[in-house]
Amino acid sequence: MNSIYLKGLNGIRAIAALGVLLSHINLALENFNVLNYSLFGFNSEGKHLSYILGRHGVTMFFVLSGFLITFLLLKEIDKADKINVKAFYVRRILRIWPLYFLYFGLCILFLYIFQDEIPPVTTLLYYIFFLANIPFIGGFANHLFAHLWSIAVEEQFYLFWPHIFKFKDKFLKIIVFLIIFQGIVRVALWGLFPHSFIATLSSVNRFDCMMIGGLGAILIYKNSKIIKIFSQKYAQIIAWLVVFSMVFNFFRIYASVVEFWIVSLVTVVIIIGQITDKNKVINLENKFFNFFGVLSFGIYVYHPLVIYLLEKSSFLLKVENEFYRGIILYLSVIVITTMISWISYNYIESRFLRFKDKFQIVKSTNKVTQ
Repeated sequence: MNSIYLKGLNGIRAIAALGVLLSHINLALENFNVLNYSLFGFNSEGKHLSYILGRHGVTMFFVLSGFLITFLLLKEIDKADKINVKAFYVRRILRIWPLYFLYFGLCILFLYIFQDEIPPVTTLLYYIFFLANIPFIGGFANHLFAHLWSIAVEEQFYLFWPHIFKFKDKFLKIIVFLIIFQGIVRVALWGLFPHSFIATLSSVNRFDCMMIGGLGAILIYKNSKIIKIFSQKYAQIIAWLVVFSMVFNFFRIYASVVEFWIVSLVTVVIIIGQITDKNKVINLENKFFNFFGVLSFGIYVYHPLVIYLLEKSSFLLKVENEFYRGIILYLSVIVITTMISWISYNYIESRFLRFKDKFQIVKSTNKVTQ
């Protein structure tokens, strides 16, 4: 049986990962004494702004993850008439844990080497048990581990997601209800307890974004009439205009529910356009996007450590011209992160991915198939 390969998804992964990467580099400029230049401008206090595409790149990752895993689980039900939950969790472990814990160990090692403060055991336990969203929200996350919140949210989501498939006849209604319910709860919490831990948790834990991705998978799976609407030229153009507004840092909606849902819907529309291969405004199926898409998990995970090591090396501070120092920082982080991610994928992750294939009921791949 041939492996399922969905065209264009690597491109979405690449856009999301590179958006996060560029955002975090820009926020790190101040650490390298680049105070007067910013790729994405400054706020009213003169601080470097992050990249809007970076902020929503994580949302795009969530949607894509929800879409792909839901689609494959639906295919698994078709083939085996049920979901092998144990095999599902083994696949998740083999994909996420090796890189996650390798990075975790490397960070502890380098914090020790440079005699920087290592988080207390009570904090480290949050990362070990995939609860990184708690220190992130609570404001006590170490900067090397802070971005792991999104991986924690995904792992928490998949604790319950495959079990919902047991209610196949009511599956669609349950998902729609849960999306709307989470939106209402989020609005209520922000209205009643603005900026509180629980309100922030409702925004950080974007289960609804992953479920919107799941809805997109159901539409594709059932060949819904809505697919024809989403794959129309005008729908694709509108979706890409929103993406370009993020690329050029123009996208601003300050209601989190609306903002998350718009980005999620736009991501689903682009996914459908790429997969159905109809009315593509931009074709994401090319060598550039496939290369960075395959490495996107590594790029997302490793880049804060690369920035940290460049800070410790201090060679950039020897560049007297501030503008050139910023340019060299950008190039250094992008090149080094990409190299590390390539080595990690080809010599470490791929070994576990080959083992993971043994637990696939429905074969899938992120590599281009002939």
